[in-house]
Amino acid sequence: MVKRPTELIYGVGDVPPVPVILLLSLQHLALIAIYLVIAVTVARMAGLDAEAGGRLVSLTMIAGGVGAVLQVLGRRGIGSGFLVPTTTTTILLPPAGLAIAQGGLPLLFGMSTVTALTVIALSQTIRRLRPLFPAEIAGFVVFIVGISVMVLAERSFLGVQVAAALRGPHLAVAVLTLATIVGLNVWGGSRLRLFCPLIGIGIGYAVSLPLEQFPHTALASLEAAPLFALPRLGSFGIAFDAGLLIPFLIAGLAMSLNTVGAVTAAQKANDAEWKRPDIANIGRGLLADGLANLMAGLIGGVGQSSTSGAVGLSVATGATCRVIGFGIAALLLLLSLSPKLSMALLIMPDPVIGAALLFSGCFLVVNGMQVMASRLLDPRKVFMLGISLTFGLARLFDPEYFRDAPPWLEPWVGSPMTVSVSLAILLNALFRIGIHKRSRFTIDGAALDHDRLDAFMTAQGQLWGAGPEVVYRARFGAHEVIEMLVARGMVQPQPDGARPIAINTRFDEFSFAVTVGYEGEHLALNDIQLSEEEVFESEDGERHLAKFMIRRVADSVKSERRGTRSAITLLFHA
Repeated sequence: MVKRPTELIYGVGDVPPVPVILLLSLQHLALIAIYLVIAVTVARMAGLDAEAGGRLVSLTMIAGGVGAVLQVLGRRGIGSGFLVPTTTTTILLPPAGLAIAQGGLPLLFGMSTVTALTVIALSQTIRRLRPLFPAEIAGFVVFIVGISVMVLAERSFLGVQVAAALRGPHLAVAVLTLATIVGLNVWGGSRLRLFCPLIGIGIGYAVSLPLEQFPHTALASLEAAPLFALPRLGSFGIAFDAGLLIPFLIAGLAMSLNTVGAVTAAQKANDAEWKRPDIANIGRGLLADGLANLMAGLIGGVGQSSTSGAVGLSVATGATCRVIGFGIAALLLLLSLSPKLSMALLIMPDPVIGAALLFSGCFLVVNGMQVMASRLLDPRKVFMLGISLTFGLARLFDPEYFRDAPPWLEPWVGSPMTVSVSLAILLNALFRIGIHKRSRFTIDGAALDHDRLDAFMTAQGQLWGAGPEVVYRARFGAHEVIEMLVARGMVQPQPDGARPIAINTRFDEFSFAVTVGYEGEHLALNDIQLSEEEVFESEDGERHLAKFMIRRVADSVKSERRGTRSAITLLFHA
């Protein structure tokens, strides 16, 4: 059962008033517009003129609008049902450069359909790949996506590409925009918190004009852009080249990993008791992304992937309702018909972009850390996370080293996210070798060693990546059962006086089971359950209290007897 987080003002199924939906959709649109610069980059790579470049951006917006609708639908096996809009991604830039160099935009759009089919294929097989995506991997993906967003934010916020003499006005706009957004989010109350990014971006635009923070040709381009123009679908054409299959297949895998992180972040944002990724839901989200990519390639737009930054924005503002996705789609489709309106978003000043990305990225980074910290980590997982993070940061701080990679490898090393997440999944699969999902431990009831039992249970929890709270409950339940058996003399002694008790543990992605087996008198735990009052009033209150505690701590309890051997199984939902 999903429990709504208390910090949400509007949950996933809520329908706010129409003006609220419009304003929330508008501020998400402002964030999505930041990533549309990738479509502009593709237009420049292809040497398009202003009219053709505008048409490319418009067709990309149409694909994004369709992707937003498919993602929030959550019906007929399509879409996660969460507010995870799609937009362009840097993952596609390396293979896009290869395709444009060899065959222009027609080849790019034709090969983009290969990427789309890769994502669609993965959506149908991801359930079988569930062991490769445990909670710590999902958290790591969210964390790295957040770091990637923060890197973009830092460069835009600080004006890394701006001359030192001109950084003063740039920083003034960035700081004012961020201070407005954060200040309203923290101290502005629920209403202002909802719209703090939109208000901050508006102030950023207003201040940027007198401080000359718009690009030199931006205002002229805005004035020259027509108010209305109907985009021609598929006007660029489609072509294919088998020699480019590998780069675009790899790009599809990398984009799928990005979607896994975005949908996982959305799941956690909408469930206060979130424990693990819902793989089936992620598969539906992947299918929506794949279909959006397929449409983008067919109509002549740049490929789409889920926007983790939008998930961070939803968490920050406290509004995750899926109806916002329909509002985003409507605005994208409207903008695709008006080059002038879309240009107003595309000329967003760099310091404003940096402040908006920094705001949404904070929540992604922290959410990812929380998910990783929710599991016990043994040395295998520590090495997996540590090594992956190291090489992801290496891609960030030493990009020159990775520029000599062969063309087929470029999608994998094109960004810190693809390097670190791909490596994390590979190492996780490697380190699974030798891990057994069952274990056995024997303790002597005649000389109980509680520390040894605790050490065994904790070690298994770390090896399997179970949550600390689950392992604690399993330890407590096992102690209660064993102490009751020993106190009541129910374990049959051996000739040497020992009273062996076998403890079997079993784990999968959903449950942690502890079975206590022994020779001796059967302990019935399946009998009638007593209330707290009845336990204390009973003549055999001590025994009933122990039973009450065992049932209270475990999600299910089963006791059985076969011949002279008895067993009590405690099941804990992971």
